[in-house]
Amino acid sequence: MRTHRMDKWKRAGVLLLAALLTMLTAVVAAEGKLDDGSPWVDYDLSENVAKVTERPANPKDDLQLYVNYDWAKAVKIRPGYGSESSFMAVSDEIRKMGMEVLTDKTLQGEDVELVQGMYEAILDWDARNALGVEPIRKAIESIQAVSNMDELTALFCDTDSIVKQFISVAATVGKNDPETYLLRIDPLGLLLADSAEYKTRTEMGERNEAAYRKLLEKVMPKLGVTVEEAGKIWESALALETELAGAIMTSADHLSPDYDKRTNNEMNAEEAWALCRNYPIFDIVSAQGYGHAKRCLVSEPAYVQKLDEIYTEDHLEKFKNYLITCAALDHLGTLDKECHDLLIEANNMLSGSTGSRPDEETAYAIVCSTLTTPMNRAFLAKYDSTKMKEEVTRICEECIAYYRELLSTEEWLSDETRKKAVEKLDAIRINAVYPEKWRDYSGLSLKGLGFYDSVNAIRKFEKAYNASLLNTKVDHDLWNFDILETNAYYEPLENSINIIRGILGGVFYREDMTTEELYAGIGSVIGHEISHAFDTSGAQFDAMGAMNDWWTKEDYAAFLGRAQKLIDYYNSMTAFGGYKVQGANIQGEAIADMAGMKCMLGLLSKKENVDYRRFFESYAKIWARINTRETEYYQLMQDPHPLSYLRTNVTVQQFDEFLETFDIVEGDGMYLSPEDRVLVW
Repeated sequence: MRTHRMDKWKRAGVLLLAALLTMLTAVVAAEGKLDDGSPWVDYDLSENVAKVTERPANPKDDLQLYVNYDWAKAVKIRPGYGSESSFMAVSDEIRKMGMEVLTDKTLQGEDVELVQGMYEAILDWDARNALGVEPIRKAIESIQAVSNMDELTALFCDTDSIVKQFISVAATVGKNDPETYLLRIDPLGLLLADSAEYKTRTEMGERNEAAYRKLLEKVMPKLGVTVEEAGKIWESALALETELAGAIMTSADHLSPDYDKRTNNEMNAEEAWALCRNYPIFDIVSAQGYGHAKRCLVSEPAYVQKLDEIYTEDHLEKFKNYLITCAALDHLGTLDKECHDLLIEANNMLSGSTGSRPDEETAYAIVCSTLTTPMNRAFLAKYDSTKMKEEVTRICEECIAYYRELLSTEEWLSDETRKKAVEKLDAIRINAVYPEKWRDYSGLSLKGLGFYDSVNAIRKFEKAYNASLLNTKVDHDLWNFDILETNAYYEPLENSINIIRGILGGVFYREDMTTEELYAGIGSVIGHEISHAFDTSGAQFDAMGAMNDWWTKEDYAAFLGRAQKLIDYYNSMTAFGGYKVQGANIQGEAIADMAGMKCMLGLLSKKENVDYRRFFESYAKIWARINTRETEYYQLMQDPHPLSYLRTNVTVQQFDEFLETFDIVEGDGMYLSPEDRVLVW
């Protein structure tokens, strides 16, 4: 396989040619032409996997393919999905357990009553079909009845209405004071997902427009609107978004390390309301229960000002058509079978999937997202996770102790910055597996309600709770996320690592794992999340979670220089179809991957008789993935994480332990010389 800098072609031409010939004859004896990439073929892409007929003889050119070849050839992307992965395998385990909670009639309690009742309402197709599209019809009729801007404002202020708002408001913590809830005001989400699409359309934008236009044109006839009229409504809605999109940050902006600084626009409430003269921001915010806000964080003031500029009679029909479009599209998943199937068809166009997931899987996902706390508590009541909590906490503490050693040996850090970094490290809050304190849901009742009405009841309940948090102090013992999600993350505003129940299975965690497997699995995840405290985004927040410049100028410049070398290395790569990897977009996650690996290797170095081969092969298994082309394209262009095969190959090639374990030398595809390595930490 290719090496990674042009001068290497001269230094190792003979070895390179031999490696290429080996790869072409022994590995890529393909049934069809591969969509080649550089320096590795993108074997996350299912169509590439399908064309390869033989497993590599060794991992010297491509560790990811060598380890995961048999899995990738055997696994099939299921109906309704755009990918299969090790994460999804764990998610399957958790869902199977969760489904037993939802169907076990011997279980008792308020939580069980809520989640089982919701689950049954979702699967009650007779009731859903009887309701049909009536909620959409009523919403659209209320929009069509609007004849002036005052009536439009009244519609936005109607708390019983399901019309889409043009601003998103919620009580959340500020970046300057992460201990107090303020009001955050964000732009609306766009139909084409990325505001850049309204200036220069990409493959993703074309796909989104085609899918949603087609969906609207199929839904509207159910409401007595012709396909031709539906097309005109769509064009009008898109025209309004186009006007607004120029004032909305792009996806690239969101992925940039300076995103937090650019959106840290905190002001008092009077200053926030003064941003608008036409758009009745205070009336709308007050109607939603947030009128008592003292402080506001307006993430994108330019958007609010643009909305205010066009909130005029001249745009009334565009506003109405936009609201009609959203009313028709946003609620399909809660209505009848025909709407449900149309939504699946659109999602398949977007993700490249085919068919549909079992209704029970969809119902489980909805219960978890709408009744998160009751579902989490019911799950833990059935499945004791005490031992997991103890072991995960132990590993987290072990990793933090290693990071203390790592920081002490970073020669490019000054003593001043190192001291602040260690203070932040020591202050990290470990949220392991499940919380000890829970929200009160006793005020929520769904008895006698169908699915659609249950969703609205939950929405109002959650909105009232969130509004009650405004101006109050944060209770850090309450976790505001789903512990059954197959995920883990670092929260900079909390300075916390969150290693939750939903990721503890499969290749990440089992009680019978060897140390090497455990460290490669959940260990590397924990090491990864801790390092986010010191990536190009997390490094902007201090030990208390506040945005604070705690670096010396010289150290921060050196830090950014090290990150730029990593960015440049990823920028040199091509994934598939000529599409380049976007190093700037994935730098934070790539830094974390490498630091997590360094942490695990550091811990293993303290142990005897380590099986490094097992460790590295186990690590490659956690990133096993195949995607449809549509899903892979989206991840390449929009996701902050490197593509999975790069998360394995680029990460491991930074370390001597890997090269020595597999006897990798210059000319091998996995070789990277010491001077070209891109470790930030």
